[in-house]
Amino acid sequence: MGSGHGRCVNEVKRMKKKLYFSLAILLVILVVIQLIPSKLPPNSSVPLPDNIQVQNASSEVMTILKTSCFDCHSNQTVYRWYAHVTPVSWLIARDVSKGREALNFSEWNTYNKRKLIRKLGDIKEQITKKEMPMKIYTLMHPDTKLNQAQMLLITDWTDQETKKIMGQ
Repeated sequence: MGSGHGRCVNEVKRMKKKLYFSLAILLVILVVIQLIPSKLPPNSSVPLPDNIQVQNASSEVMTILKTSCFDCHSNQTVYRWYAHVTPVSWLIARDVSKGREALNFSEWNTYNKRKLIRKLGDIKEQITKKEMPMKIYTLMHPDTKLNQAQMLLITDWTDQETKKIMGQ
């Protein structure tokens, strides 16, 4: 019984050494990748007014947009501390780039009527399907999660604005 117990103790010690070695390697990798630039999309160097002007959006709608949309869908992203930690920064850079490409409220007033109608439809669809704000974002920022009343305000605004643009 003694020699079997000794082998088990030695095996546990070897497993602990492997675990510590693996953790040390992982730590070194995490430190080294911090040296790789994150390439977060830059914010506009031109200071924008506190409210990016979105046609006919009420103050309630603007508040919702600022709280739940602007970090990924404007040139005024607030990068929190973890946005500068690799590899999280890579994910944030990708999400913000894709978000700005899909819809950029900082460029809202430059969109032509056809594009505005398409963007309004996209907003309504994303909100209705509860695809925006993204689940991973609302986990980190619970205040950005939309409740039913906020969703209704946004979808009503998209409907009314679409009708106005179409001249109805």
